[in-house]
Amino acid sequence: MPTNGYTSVAKIHSLLRISSTDVLDDGFIDDFITQSRRIIDGETRRTFYARTETHYYNKPHGASLMIYDDDLLTVTTLTNGNGVVITSGQYKLFPLNVSPKWEIKLLGSSGITWESSTADDDEAAITLVGTWGFAATAPADIEAACQDIVVAAYHKRFGENTTGIATVTAAGVVLTPKDFPESAWKTIKRYERLI
Repeated sequence: MPTNGYTSVAKIHSLLRISSTDVLDDGFIDDFITQSRRIIDGETRRTFYARTETHYYNKPHGASLMIYDDDLLTVTTLTNGNGVVITSGQYKLFPLNVSPKWEIKLLGSSGITWESSTADDDEAAITLVGTWGFAATAPADIEAACQDIVVAAYHKRFGENTTGIATVTAAGVVLTPKDFPESAWKTIKRYERLI
């Protein structure tokens, strides 16, 4: 995956039939790929690439730690509030057969419970280092949506397809129907994080 977005300048060249030696617009295309990724991330409230990060959670009041702040792909290290690392054999990730995950449930057979911090605080007691994101790489339809947005912006730059009524998205982005192709919008709405 390109580091700046969900598609590449070369793929946009192909869609626009731009010669590989015609690189005058590459800066614009590259910037708009990045902007399009940010629009997609903002509207879906998720990311479509893998990131390694540390997240902190309050001590749960049952066996399950619910993850509402992000999409979890894998757990690297799960540390209980008392500083003890909880091993992968002591919990299960849910849902079991699909990703991303949204729950970590301690196994009854482990004999472990969620603990407060050593200062006896429940707040931010649990530390989770993991791989976060909806998927390790953008699904094909998200890449296509990104490409549709970039191509529409490229055409608008030259005064093409500039008609339509402006709207403001939930993320505060002002768009016209031609700025944001309907097919891209439908794809993005399917991936919207509802939690």
